[in-house]
Amino acid sequence: MKPKNIQLNIRSRNEREVGQAPGIGKVPRMRDHAASNIGEPVMHGKSGIYGASDLYHSAPRKLILLGSAVLGVGALAVGVFWVFPMLNRRDDAGIGQAPNPDAMVRVASKFPSPSESEAVDLVKLAITNRDPAKVAKLLRMGSASAAQVIAFLKDSELSDGAIESYDWLSSIDAEGILMDGVRVVYQGQGKSRERLALLTPNSMGLWKLDFDSFARSVNPSWKEILANTVDQAMVRVLVGNDAYYNGPYTDETQWVCYGMASPDIEVSLYGYCRKGSEEASAMENLLSDRQQISRATLEIRHLKEANPRQFEITRVLAKDWVIPD
Repeated sequence: MKPKNIQLNIRSRNEREVGQAPGIGKVPRMRDHAASNIGEPVMHGKSGIYGASDLYHSAPRKLILLGSAVLGVGALAVGVFWVFPMLNRRDDAGIGQAPNPDAMVRVASKFPSPSESEAVDLVKLAITNRDPAKVAKLLRMGSASAAQVIAFLKDSELSDGAIESYDWLSSIDAEGILMDGVRVVYQGQGKSRERLALLTPNSMGLWKLDFDSFARSVNPSWKEILANTVDQAMVRVLVGNDAYYNGPYTDETQWVCYGMASPDIEVSLYGYCRKGSEEASAMENLLSDRQQISRATLEIRHLKEANPRQFEITRVLAKDWVIPD
């Protein structure tokens, strides 16, 4: 299957409040007074609200509907296979919808955001740099070495194609982290691909590109995760509410189900939290009625008795793809 692009929830401060006139431009930060395909799956058991739907198609069907509701509102475009039927309607979906005022996040900050041109220039410098000595000055490297960052950037230049455009997304703070976003659009082999470049300041106020979120880093690799050769993993995924209960997760009174997907794999996954757990509370907070698809960084584990695509969510590491220090 060919991954394409969808718009996902970005809490851009460009969005207007209810009752305000549109086109007010960038709003400054406000101070907070409170300070590889593993083959076709086999159908077993029930599939929640999807009736006779199989494991492969049940999650996509709901997430297609959710994804279409947030298209065209200045959100992140990320390629995910399970929303491809709605992609051709991108220009028609969601245009004119009122933004969700509850999703407007304002984080107290002593560091001003970069301007549009500054943000785009920072991203350009970071992803076109091939000098290992400059990597630490331009990127928040996480656990990667300078050599690994350069290697990834070279590889992505070949796999993603030439950069076609940089789209500024303004301030998109999440979970108390100051972030500004730039969507990087690539044109390779006749199809567009996109990556989200998230800029965040260090303790000195120097804004840098977060490498792990840009690379959509997982540990271990998706190949190992999908082969179920590891018990535990850290993943950056797109998540949405779902209802597939089977195997060790059959009891709906004990488990909450979520659909999980990544632009880097062509299979849908299922994540489960035990009801009443800290993880379930964090996921409920992440996914509201108006924000039903979101980015998240999760720790997951696979049980031997579970379906190959079923995972327990053991920890919510971040409510986005940037992990707080």
